[in-house]
Amino acid sequence: MPQDKAPDRTFIRDGAFHRAVSNVRNQVFTETKMAALNRAGAPGVREQGDVFAHVKPGGEPEFSEGDIEAIAFYDGLEGCYNLRYLVRKLVHELKRSKRYNRPTALIMVGIDGFDRIEPEYGELAADKVVFTVIEFLLGVTRSDIDLVGRLADDRYILVLPETPGKGAAIMAERTRLLFNSSVELKHNWHTLPITLSFGITYFPGHGEDARELIARSDLACEFVQMRGGDGFAFAPEG
Repeated sequence: MPQDKAPDRTFIRDGAFHRAVSNVRNQVFTETKMAALNRAGAPGVREQGDVFAHVKPGGEPEFSEGDIEAIAFYDGLEGCYNLRYLVRKLVHELKRSKRYNRPTALIMVGIDGFDRIEPEYGELAADKVVFTVIEFLLGVTRSDIDLVGRLADDRYILVLPETPGKGAAIMAERTRLLFNSSVELKHNWHTLPITLSFGITYFPGHGEDARELIARSDLACEFVQMRGGDGFAFAPEG
């Protein structure tokens, strides 16, 4: 692992982090982001790979039991949970961890450079990035244990039960390297310059409040991106 990619706990132990958490805690759940997470329930033209691709626009939509389940739980692709459901699952997991004194880790995954994709390459390119990253994250997590959720187009949450902070760091670094070596995003003969950044929190070190853990991991991820992205860092404890 290159020296400049090492997790820099000193950098994010700055008092600015603690001042910012109180704001990020609320900003993470803005109306704009919540509206984006609910798009899966709206009828309309769907991109290939969307769990609702078979639902035709216009008229009164007809949903199967599978569709209703997807509306209730998933966002974009089956297996990627919407934020509301993920928070509920995380709350339950943290209660279980506290009761049995077991660790739970949370990783915020940020897509580096995503804000430049649509302006430079178009909306279809941005959609391709989103679905590719979701499929990749679903492929590298334990489908019967871990949870993958969507916070925004450029932010994804991994909940890792029975995983301490050190295990989450190993997971983040392996995932970063695998993405760089195995995923090549192309659109109209252009290679899309995308990498991933990771912010890590864990129970019990960072507390037991689900939204606090999400906010802290989001800010840690943002700090990694401010330093150039393509790396990981822990949020400070306490």
